[in-house]
Amino acid sequence: MVVEKEFEGKSLDQLVEVICQDFGCVPEDIELEILEYSTSSGLLGLPGKKIKVKARIKPDKVLSERANRAVSFLKELFYYADFQIDMKTELLRDKLQIEIIFSGEDVKYLLQNGAEPLSALEFLTNKIVARALGVGPKIVLKPEGINIEREKKLVNAVKKAIERVKNTKEPQIIKVSSPREQKIVINIAKNENNIGYEVEGEGKQKKVILKWEPV
Repeated sequence: MVVEKEFEGKSLDQLVEVICQDFGCVPEDIELEILEYSTSSGLLGLPGKKIKVKARIKPDKVLSERANRAVSFLKELFYYADFQIDMKTELLRDKLQIEIIFSGEDVKYLLQNGAEPLSALEFLTNKIVARALGVGPKIVLKPEGINIEREKKLVNAVKKAIERVKNTKEPQIIKVSSPREQKIVINIAKNENNIGYEVEGEGKQKKVILKWEPV
């Protein structure tokens, strides 16, 4: 989230100075909303002013600062882990969210076991950034060209299908739309006792049939 605070003062210039000191930023980084502006007779009848504003850091500033901190942490981590992983950052202003997209030969290590390492790394990255900058927009880690949410659903569907095979001894069909999805299904099946598989069809019609195979 973007932190908002209300400030009161006698002049806008004075308020901007106070706000910048409070937020630790420069005037160009803040957005102001005038909540109240009034004049009244002050001490000895002299005119006085009261200005009340709502101030926030501009979303672009918030997103870019958090993105830079996250990328710095990830680069250092990948360096010590000797992972060959490239990153590019997308600032989603409408969602107030940061996406860091991974590519490279070692991304595969983050996608094992239904992408559990990637989920753990995303959690850790958000914790590290929040500790340094406070709670703010979420940082999402994504492998380039791979739909992680779809793959998680596929893994769950395969596990449920295997349980049905074990309980009913009847074959179950899993539709796959890519060689990668086919590999995911087969790898899960290989780790199960008494579960065999066959691949049928071509292209988008391809499917993996899970079968009961007693020893």
